[in-house]
Amino acid sequence: MTQAQSENISPPSEKGDEKTTVLYLNHVSQMSGAEQSLRALLWQFRRSGTDIEPVIALPGGGPFADTLREEAWNVTFAPMRRLHRPQGFIDGVASLMHVLQTAPFIARLGKQTGAHIIHSNSTTAHLVGGLAAERINVPSVWHVRDLVPLTKIAPALAARSTVVIAISYSVAQRLEEDGVPKEKICTIHNGLDPDEWNAPDSTAGRTLRETLGIEDDAFVFGCVGQLVPWKNHKAFIEAAASLMQDDNSEKARFVIMGGDLWGEQKDYVKELRTLVKEYNLQGRFNFVPHQNDAVTALSALDCIVLASHEEPFGRVLIEGMSLRKPVIAFNENGPSEIITHEKDGLLVDPHFEDGLAMAMMQVLREPELRHLLTENGRAAVMQKFHIADSAQKIADLYHKIRD
Repeated sequence: MTQAQSENISPPSEKGDEKTTVLYLNHVSQMSGAEQSLRALLWQFRRSGTDIEPVIALPGGGPFADTLREEAWNVTFAPMRRLHRPQGFIDGVASLMHVLQTAPFIARLGKQTGAHIIHSNSTTAHLVGGLAAERINVPSVWHVRDLVPLTKIAPALAARSTVVIAISYSVAQRLEEDGVPKEKICTIHNGLDPDEWNAPDSTAGRTLRETLGIEDDAFVFGCVGQLVPWKNHKAFIEAAASLMQDDNSEKARFVIMGGDLWGEQKDYVKELRTLVKEYNLQGRFNFVPHQNDAVTALSALDCIVLASHEEPFGRVLIEGMSLRKPVIAFNENGPSEIITHEKDGLLVDPHFEDGLAMAMMQVLREPELRHLLTENGRAAVMQKFHIADSAQKIADLYHKIRD
C-alpha cells in the first residue's frame, strides 16, 4: 500500500479550513469510461475527507446524472452537448455558436457555486470551460481522455488551460505534437478502487451466463466497450473465427458487451451481427447491451480482449485485472502502459494478423499462464492504478494552481 492509500489525500490548505470548490463539467449524462473515472475520483475525495468540494455540471438527465444524485453528489444543470468534428462551414458555425452561447452560462454557474477551479472532464467540455474560467478569472483544468488529432485547435485550448491532464503518456505525446506546451501537461493515469472492483459472489456472474445460455464449463472471451467503429470489434470477431478453427477450442464462447449509447451506430451494429453470421459463430456468440453493474457483468467473463488500436488508456483492462481476469490488448498506446507482457496480461503485435487469435488460444490452453496473469494483474492495479494515487496527484494540482 502506498503512502497515498494510507493517508488523507489533501495536505492542510494554506487558506485555513476553507473548502476548494471545483466545478466539474461533463458534456454528456451517459455512463462510459470517462464518467466512471470521474466518479471514482469523486468517491476517493469523499472517502479521504479531503477539502475538495465537488459540484458536477451535466446536460440534463441520464444514467450518470441519476447515479450521482442517488449518491448524494451536488449535481447541477449546464446546457452542454456533444459536438462532432465539423463537416463543413455551416456545421462549424453551429458548433462555434453553441460554445459562445454556453460559456457565459458556465461562467455564471462558476460564480454562483463559488468555484475556485473549473475542471473540464473532456475536450468538448473544455471548449466552454476554458472560456468560462477565463471570464471569471479562476484556474481551469483540461482533462484529455481521447487520442485524436486536435491540430489547430489544440494551442487555443491549451491557452485557456492552467494545467492539462493527459490520461496516458500516449495522449500527452499526441498533445505535444499538436502544439500543447509540454510544461502544461501532466500525465495522470485513470485509477479505480480495487475494493470496489473485487470478485463478487460467483453466483452473480453465473446468473448472467445462464441468461445468455452459456454452459458452466465454457470459457468466455469478452470484448467490452461502446459499439463504435474505432473500438474495432471486427478484429475480435475475426479472431474468434480463427480460434474456432482449432480442435481444442470447443469450450470457447464470445461476448461483445456494450451499447450504441447515442443511437448513431445502427449500421455498424448491423455489420457486426452480419459478420458473426458470415463466420457461422451464432451458436457461440452473444451481444450483450451496456450493463450498469459493470463489476457483475465483467465477472461473467473469463478473459477480456481489447481490440482497439487508437486506445487512449483502456480502463476496461484495469477493471478486468482487478477482477483477476486475464487481459489481452494490442501493444500500442494506452494498453502498452498498463500491461507488462506475459506478466499481468498479453500484448499483441498490432501488425501481426493472427496475433489476437493466438493470444486468445494461449490463454485458453494454458491454465498456469492464466493463474500467473490474474494474480499479477490485480497486484499491478494495486501498485500502479489505485485511485488513491491518481486522486492525490489531482488534489496536489488543485492546491498548486489555486495557491
